[in-house]
Amino acid sequence: MEKCDEMTASLITPRSATRVAGMVRFAPEPDLADIVEQHWVVRWDRRGLPPLRHEVLPDPSVNLTLEPAGRLLYGPGSARSLHELSGKGIVIGTKFRPGGFSGFWPGPLSQLTGRVLTLPNAFGPGGEQLDADLAAAPDLDSILGAVNAFLRTRRPPSDRQQALAMDIINAMRTAPPGTHITDLAADFAMSSRTLQRLLACHVGVGPKEVMQRFRRQQAADRLVDPTAPNLAQVAAELGYFDQAHMARDFRATLNRPPSALAANT
Repeated sequence: MEKCDEMTASLITPRSATRVAGMVRFAPEPDLADIVEQHWVVRWDRRGLPPLRHEVLPDPSVNLTLEPAGRLLYGPGSARSLHELSGKGIVIGTKFRPGGFSGFWPGPLSQLTGRVLTLPNAFGPGGEQLDADLAAAPDLDSILGAVNAFLRTRRPPSDRQQALAMDIINAMRTAPPGTHITDLAADFAMSSRTLQRLLACHVGVGPKEVMQRFRRQQAADRLVDPTAPNLAQVAAELGYFDQAHMARDFRATLNRPPSALAANT
């Protein structure tokens, strides 16, 4: 997908993605549900219409996609990504749970952060076959069947450290505002440095960045809610020092002030 001007793009979080026109999500197969969060499809037809621009605040997840540019593997993304939907097209993706892709890649997941690879580059000869199978697949069921079969064949043995990293990510997602990395490390009986290494290996993103990303997602979802309180209260609810702290965070990472999103200022 092409990059676009972020100041004109709608801001999409994992929670608000269900409201994107043309997007459908599918639950993973039960035997893969511990590592795969969902399959997703986005269809659009903007022929004769202005392009749609989306700015996405992603989870720290790996995605395997089929799109006009080819069959690609996206490593854990940066803080945001920008996309323009023009003409007519479709993207089909498989989103892994944060940490769920660990073991499919031979090294630490931090090696994949911010990278986009072809399937042959990501998986070698097996990736070449998957790429060919997906290119020839006649419909969505065939595509998902090929992806699921590939994952079952290559799935690595269970790993306690991977499972621990995924448990920590889940705890981060539901942590109360103001939770510090040292608090989370202590909850899991480890040092902050050990926590850093664990997530770099199995998730690809450090704990501080994960916490900040989740808070930004929560803020974006809260601000567009018509029932939300004013900006100062939203900032306090989510553990920012004050409204100015939230504003600096949004300007530095999203190139816009929170007031640009707020439904009720």
